[in-house]
Amino acid sequence: MRANHSRGNIFVANLPPEFTDDELAETFDSFGIVLSASIARDPVTGKRLRYGFVDIATERAANLAVAALRGTQVHGFTLDVRISERPAAAKKAARPNTPRRSSIRLVGRAPEEESTAPNFVPRLQPRKPPTFQVERRSLPRRG
Repeated sequence: MRANHSRGNIFVANLPPEFTDDELAETFDSFGIVLSASIARDPVTGKRLRYGFVDIATERAANLAVAALRGTQVHGFTLDVRISERPAAAKKAARPNTPRRSSIRLVGRAPEEESTAPNFVPRLQPRKPPTFQVERRSLPRRG
């Protein structure tokens, strides 16, 4: 539920290797309510990947934090701080011509050799909608 009300997700890169989630949250505390702060980890090794995300309660607080912290030094590392883009928007931009899944299925057998069955024509059939059985019971009346 918090994620729906969140408006200020921030991407932070070039974090020091020993930086913790709590230290990341403390870095952004002075700009607004930090809903969450996490440093990305390698799924195989569990090692920190030196970038993370901070979720601040308001978009205004996020913009202030980005303006103030972009390019600052933390433990000798220059932070790269930006407003994070939504993943869905990034995926659409990366693959704008991705075909959608069709509700039409090809039914039939493919020829074993192309030369033996040149007249093979697949039949198109629409997908059948799923069927559900619903058991209706009457509720006891309150008296």
